[in-house]
Amino acid sequence: MPILLALLLSVTLAAPFGDAEARALEIDSGMTVEVSVVVDGGRSAVLARAVALAGELPPVALADHGNGLWVGILRLSGREDVQIAFEAIDGGGQSDISDLTSLTDLGVDPAVVSSTRPTQVPPEDAGPNWWLVGGIASGLAAIALLVVWAVWNEVDKRSNKFDNSTDVDQSADQSEPGADD
Repeated sequence: MPILLALLLSVTLAAPFGDAEARALEIDSGMTVEVSVVVDGGRSAVLARAVALAGELPPVALADHGNGLWVGILRLSGREDVQIAFEAIDGGGQSDISDLTSLTDLGVDPAVVSSTRPTQVPPEDAGPNWWLVGGIASGLAAIALLVVWAVWNEVDKRSNKFDNSTDVDQSADQSEPGADD
């Protein structure tokens, strides 16, 4: 019975690929999925290429289990129903790529993965933080006012008086040198 169920849940891909299937191994905030595909002989490597909503994920090399069966583990950060394509590479470097197939088409339970793509558009960049811009502008204005105040009240180096004070003769207030103390 399990073999019949596995055959019903597998997808047959175009040549050189045969039956392919997937099953969820671990489910938490992300998902660990085992994928397998049968490939005609003479291949030196087989890769599983996953495409998520955010774009293509790094490829995963599958292990040769003999008789053309290649198996690998995909670790996904979310529970999205990603699309999978298989790439078979021969000894000369030539490769064949299968059509994209979803995880649910490969046999993963639809209840495990998100059935719909997110409907909300990601928020756009809010632009500059206006509180920060206002704070910087206020700080620059305060520094400019401080500079103006400092220049306005600068002490005259010759008379030790403020520039905006009136000149008063202070010589009468001082005693002359040599006078009686």
